[in-house]
Amino acid sequence: MGDAARPGDDIFSQVLQESLKTWSSYLDAGSEGHLLPPHAIELKSLVSQTPAFLGAGLSSSGEKISFACEEKQSAQGKGSLFINGQSTWKTSRGICDLEPRVLPKQLQLAVGSRVTVKLSEDSPFSDWPGIHGLSGYDNGNYLSVLYLAWAYILSARWVELLSRSADHECYMGYTAQEGEDSQQSDNHTLIQIDLSDDACEEEALWWRAILYSENGWNATTKYNGHEYLSPWSVSAKCTGLTVATKASGGKSHPPSSMTALQYLTNFCVHHRLYAQCSVALAGALYIPFLRGGTVSLPFPKQIPRVDIKEGAGDSTVSISGLLNEYSELIPKCMTLSSNALGLRSLLCSTFFNPDIECNLVSAWLNPAFAVIDLISPGTSSLATLLANRQPRLGFLWLGAILTDLAKSILRDIRAGMTALDLPASAWTGTTHTFLTSEMGVINGESICRVDECRLQFITACEDHDRPPIWPWKPFGVTKLCDTELLVRKHAQCPAHCLEYKSWEWILRNDSSIQDLGKPKTQYPNKAVHAFPNRTSAVLDDYRYNFFSEDLSEGATRGIFEWLRLTGYPCSERPIYQHSWLDLEGTDEEEAPDDAESDVEIQRTPKKMHVGRWLEGIE
Repeated sequence: MGDAARPGDDIFSQVLQESLKTWSSYLDAGSEGHLLPPHAIELKSLVSQTPAFLGAGLSSSGEKISFACEEKQSAQGKGSLFINGQSTWKTSRGICDLEPRVLPKQLQLAVGSRVTVKLSEDSPFSDWPGIHGLSGYDNGNYLSVLYLAWAYILSARWVELLSRSADHECYMGYTAQEGEDSQQSDNHTLIQIDLSDDACEEEALWWRAILYSENGWNATTKYNGHEYLSPWSVSAKCTGLTVATKASGGKSHPPSSMTALQYLTNFCVHHRLYAQCSVALAGALYIPFLRGGTVSLPFPKQIPRVDIKEGAGDSTVSISGLLNEYSELIPKCMTLSSNALGLRSLLCSTFFNPDIECNLVSAWLNPAFAVIDLISPGTSSLATLLANRQPRLGFLWLGAILTDLAKSILRDIRAGMTALDLPASAWTGTTHTFLTSEMGVINGESICRVDECRLQFITACEDHDRPPIWPWKPFGVTKLCDTELLVRKHAQCPAHCLEYKSWEWILRNDSSIQDLGKPKTQYPNKAVHAFPNRTSAVLDDYRYNFFSEDLSEGATRGIFEWLRLTGYPCSERPIYQHSWLDLEGTDEEEAPDDAESDVEIQRTPKKMHVGRWLEGIE
């Protein structure tokens, strides 16, 4: 038997054993275990329901639009520009007068500084692992080159879409003139990237601009008297990359996003790059996430052209076909990329299990990190495990691993610091929280606390207009007489829900561009168990503190504090007196002044740390 908050030993042990069996099954321990699973490079299923950036394709061609934007200053003094939007959610499928929920949301529109790209021999994926079942492609390593190309393509498309705004003066240009010698021309560590013999002069100049110059290109906008950069702006001054083809000089205009994409296609066809092109795009989606920091990418490893066999390998894949598909998905990728909290929440959702109650989080997650701890960070085995757990998010995990962001994300999840972004959940068809799960049937005089939570948010009753960032559902039931008035009012209504309806880009004239989305396409997203029939792992195989309850304690305290913002009913005294919550000791007992000060001193660093974390994910 458990107490008022802790589960019983038997249920804890049962969840613990099942979790270890589950997480260990995601590892591919076969002879080709170093290869990445093919579903990890699938993009379409990830973003197909995501709204196109700035409503691309939803407004008349040539129509001038005024987007509702907001300027903000960061702690580093670099200003950023955000665009206002909102998601609308149905709250009932039955007969009820409850209005839909409208949730405001800001996305990154422009930034004040570039991300610096460096090359390192020990960067993740320095040794390209390859894709299971895909042979004859991706020999060598061109991830850094492709990453820089995608940064330009995303920025060029940004200029093209934002130029529709009447309030923005957008510019796309080269900052280094063709034919000029670089300050690094005498550096013997320069790496010359081979282009196709068919590459035209404009194509060679483009590659030179994105690979070699300090700031080879600029994508900017002027708004309200201030100049901002594209969120995908990078500096390649530290890479030492150049192109083998010599340009003859002369003036050239920066190519459009579609022309640049064709240049990238030519390059990938020339070097037979398929999966690496996808992983590089996945990494480029995190450029806004990095907030002007530094990313370390692998040194290029080139394969001599004579060693690349034409026509070899899998004939069912087409590099040109892949890039053509990406050209249609780029505006959707840009929306997802400009939502840093959304990206974080998607990665966190890989560890979410809707069946797990808050007081069993430790039993569920401890085995996950016991398995992860046996894997070297930044390796294909880590990507395989995470992609097998949540196939639709494998693409994002590859990008997070490439840019070394996976390390900090996993550290936060291990510490119990998750994130929730409801729009990102809806756009990608993934489950982040119990809030979007089906309501149970409510009979009698009590209501399950998980349904009480859902109704509190759906009705936006007192102080519950914002969703809880804790995804784990509370345990137990509440007497209806102890619930909020709006909960009691709607407890017997049929078919209450929280169901995504639409996204809107807010305009300045009190109107919006509404994206209703398309009928949902069903893509498989079931976890992949690599070896479901092999001998199950046992606790003794790992050196890990499986019985720590820290994660359960944090999750329980978090969701109950959100649920009981206005106070606990008397019937829940054993819960709020529990050591995991301990409201009795801090609120109802009079402690000596010195003791009270000591408690504050002990708790303040933790509160400050959580506060800084929350500021960082908003």
